[in-house]
Amino acid sequence: MTFSPFDITGEDMKPSVDKHNVAEDERWWNILFEEGKARKAEEASQRALSPTDVEALARQVFEETQLRAIDAGVSLPEEYLIRLIGELSGLGPLLELIARSDIEDIAINLGHIYIYTTGAGWDHFGPASEGLGDALRVLMDRGGQRAPTPDHPIADAMLQVMAPTGDGVRRKGLRINYIMSPASPYGDTITIRVSNYRTKDDGSNLAMLCQKRLPPVERPPFAPLDFPRGNGVLTPEAANYLLAVMVQGGTMVIAGATGSGKTFVAQRIIQGMLDYYPRGDIRLFIVEDSNEIVLNGWDGNKKSDTGNIVYTVTRPESAGGPPPVTMYDLIRAALRSRPHGVVIGEARGPEAWELARAAATGHGHSAFTIHATSAEHVWPRFLQVVQSHPDAQRMSDVQIAQSFAEAVTTVVYIERDPHYGQAVREIMEVSPVVERTAGRPSFSPLFRFDTDTQTLQPTGNRPMRPGFQCSDLNLPESFFRKSKEPGG
Repeated sequence: MTFSPFDITGEDMKPSVDKHNVAEDERWWNILFEEGKARKAEEASQRALSPTDVEALARQVFEETQLRAIDAGVSLPEEYLIRLIGELSGLGPLLELIARSDIEDIAINLGHIYIYTTGAGWDHFGPASEGLGDALRVLMDRGGQRAPTPDHPIADAMLQVMAPTGDGVRRKGLRINYIMSPASPYGDTITIRVSNYRTKDDGSNLAMLCQKRLPPVERPPFAPLDFPRGNGVLTPEAANYLLAVMVQGGTMVIAGATGSGKTFVAQRIIQGMLDYYPRGDIRLFIVEDSNEIVLNGWDGNKKSDTGNIVYTVTRPESAGGPPPVTMYDLIRAALRSRPHGVVIGEARGPEAWELARAAATGHGHSAFTIHATSAEHVWPRFLQVVQSHPDAQRMSDVQIAQSFAEAVTTVVYIERDPHYGQAVREIMEVSPVVERTAGRPSFSPLFRFDTDTQTLQPTGNRPMRPGFQCSDLNLPESFFRKSKEPGG
């Protein structure tokens, strides 16, 4: 028989090909599967079947069919039992992944599966079988949970399944976040968080905390790139600083007026950051009104692997039409999907507060653009847009400023000058310390546009934010030295 990429149990789970041939394998699997379907249909017509009932039924059918197979000189592999439970539960081969003790999250994005393990983080696993999304929606509905629909394309569900593991059948909890079209315009995006319920004697006690801990989150060392020096919007020094901040897990705000090129610049910096990581390691959610940011060279094909980038779009409100899907809705859905970061095409409402709050609680590698008329205007503009969020309305300006300071690493202000063309006017580092008397975040300019040379020049200030200083970013301090200083 042909094994799917979901066969994760190793050589011990494979049938012994020297005892029976492939055709015989397939024949006995079909016998087992048809018997299981018939028995489940019969039982389901009389009563509602719980996950435990389905698992017990599958086991019984397997044991009975195994006896018949042995009489015919064939031994059915244990892998068939796991496969049968998966098929009867509606999870199919996904159950094999759920059964693994090292998997914390499973993501299905446009027909490609990524798994998150404690030791390795996100990794591409392989293609998903067709119809898996349909099966999950049916399970959500049967479990009394609201499944997604085109009118309500974002849904959450909590389910329980019985999963066969190496030490027996274990009950596992699944938190499913499901985004479908039109919010996920290219295809279904599903994230499943797997909860391993602990038992009294599995060693999950306080003593374990004295013996074990989670491994560090690996991050590639940043090495400055040899960018060409020309008459561009960035200098090599400024480009390396912004790139290093993103690789380090910072959050970047790009501000400017309409048509200044905010999204264009943001996309290039974010792509540069992704290039430092193995493809698929960094999981980003792109939230826009219409898809403009495209990363990893994705070709837009619904069957192509996006490299763990999830593209979502809003739906505007229309009279008499379906409910709107807002950036606020999409960010909240993204944060339930174990992202490294979220990228917003333009923040102009409560979504700005959600993203700032997410970045302040560990979701780095994030970025958003915002309309502003100057670098100094970034803070009052942010304060204005976030106050449409009900939580922010109950907070003082100082409290909002503190959240902004904790979340945002750097601010880039870009404009389309009538004399100089597109120019980054200023790059500022955001200090985590708030100016209490002024009630605003503290900004330190690192680079400014010089009208004499018509280039971006360092101000002489060094990055001082903890975790993002020169030594942290692996950048030479000479990058930030004013040219008039010795050695500049």
